[in-house]
Amino acid sequence: MIRSLATSAIALIAGAAPVLADMTPAEAWESLIQNYTRYGYEVTTGNIEDTGNSLTVTDAVFSTQSEQARTNISIPKFVLSQTGDAKVRGVLEGDVKLTSTYQVPDEEAMKEAVDATIQKRLSNPAETTDEEGSTTMKMVDLEMTGTIAAPGNELLISGSAEDVLYEYNYPSVTLDMQVPLAQDAKATMPISAELTGLKGTQRNVQDNASEQSFDIAAETATISTDTTFPEDENGGSGSLKYQVTLNNLGSEGRGAMPAGEFDMSTQMAEALAAGLQFDGTVLFDSMAASFNVQTTVKDGPEMRDQNINAEIKSGAGNLDFRIAEDGMNYAAKLMNSDASIENSNLPFPMNYAAEETSVDILFPVQKAEEAQPFKLAYALNGVTLGEEIWALFDPNNNLPRDPASLSMDVEGDAVVSENIFDPAFGQPKLDADGAFTEQDTPFEPKSLKINGVSLEAIGAKADVTGEIDFAENPMDPTGQMDGTFVGVNALLENLGKTGLVPQDQLMGLRMMMGLFAKPVEGSEDTLETELVFKSGGQIFANGQRIK
Repeated sequence: MIRSLATSAIALIAGAAPVLADMTPAEAWESLIQNYTRYGYEVTTGNIEDTGNSLTVTDAVFSTQSEQARTNISIPKFVLSQTGDAKVRGVLEGDVKLTSTYQVPDEEAMKEAVDATIQKRLSNPAETTDEEGSTTMKMVDLEMTGTIAAPGNELLISGSAEDVLYEYNYPSVTLDMQVPLAQDAKATMPISAELTGLKGTQRNVQDNASEQSFDIAAETATISTDTTFPEDENGGSGSLKYQVTLNNLGSEGRGAMPAGEFDMSTQMAEALAAGLQFDGTVLFDSMAASFNVQTTVKDGPEMRDQNINAEIKSGAGNLDFRIAEDGMNYAAKLMNSDASIENSNLPFPMNYAAEETSVDILFPVQKAEEAQPFKLAYALNGVTLGEEIWALFDPNNNLPRDPASLSMDVEGDAVVSENIFDPAFGQPKLDADGAFTEQDTPFEPKSLKINGVSLEAIGAKADVTGEIDFAENPMDPTGQMDGTFVGVNALLENLGKTGLVPQDQLMGLRMMMGLFAKPVEGSEDTLETELVFKSGGQIFANGQRIK
């Protein structure tokens, strides 16, 4: 139950109702314990009072530990009782305490390593750092604490140990956290999150392995902070306030957990190889956010105040997430976003809007000798700028101000040399001189296909496609890229009128374009280019060798 509130949406699950059977409170509690044990949690209890029709658990602790982190979730009291209709009602009494201790690089050791690395590069610029004899960076513990409150909560449990259904009804859930700002200071950042009108269902079907599905909804979801930062060594200080609210929030998804017990903080790669998979969707009807940053910084002999305010709103949005052995995929879309930013260093507010923003990313996460697919797609459509921004560089309206758009869609294959979820992945290492070691990137691209890169703005449009092969040597690619450019000459004329491009430089720019692009016969103000990459670093533009 607590994992569903504090640490993971995976635990809120839904689906068709299981066959109802008389489940006792003790069996309901045992099913909860088994569910969390499969995810690497250890459950301890201070006292259990079982009367048959009811079960009261006090001072229960759900904990998980790895080399990098330790997390304890403490439940003061949890009462389970039979309802008389083949269900068990669970009620959480009191506030849940959350404590998480995690490791970060020691600030002083990090500074020393940066200094040593800079000095080594300056004294031996051609030397590459050797991995041999490397050591890990000194780490220190930071502690994050939190409190979860859920007044009026109710959890209904039904089914059997092999097929259990959880039904949630939480009028409100609040999480108040204290996140440390620095390792050598008591200052923390308070972060508050609240869900209202939370309802949902979760179904667990378990044999040797287990399958889960969920469907939840909430009226609102809000996260906020009001933080004052401590003074720095120069007497500077600052504060941060923000609030983000999502309305009519919903989420659904499905997951499969392989047989056995896995600690998700240290054995994610093993669980994925054994069959762990999850896919889910989060969506909302609208979003509103506000930010305020105030800082005082040293400016010569005096202190200077700065202030930034931002208001952001949007229409509907959604996020799709999937993870399995073959990779991790994020896909998100946001409609009708609008932002207004005021900066005390600027004489006017900055406003911009976009009709649609979307991103779709797929990347491999498991080590393998064979190449695995990756993908990156991004689109920003219908972008408009406020008149105050246009007036900065085009006060006479020489440039078309139609909505601008940018899109990119590329995919390919890459060899992954490390498990991305290995706890050692990305940890900084030092050589014998105390400098950072040179670590090879775990991604080695083998091919790249440009399905399309397009930019349309200020009266011109560019489209690029192509395929590049890195199979033999990533530094010596082969392949071809094709581009079409519309309205470029008219754009240059308009840029000259605005003064952004001096008139005496326009001819030089046109001559330079002629090296890479040629006119398309029968089309007005349209250019095209064909770039061919050959082995040995040769590059040809429209048949002419340029490298």
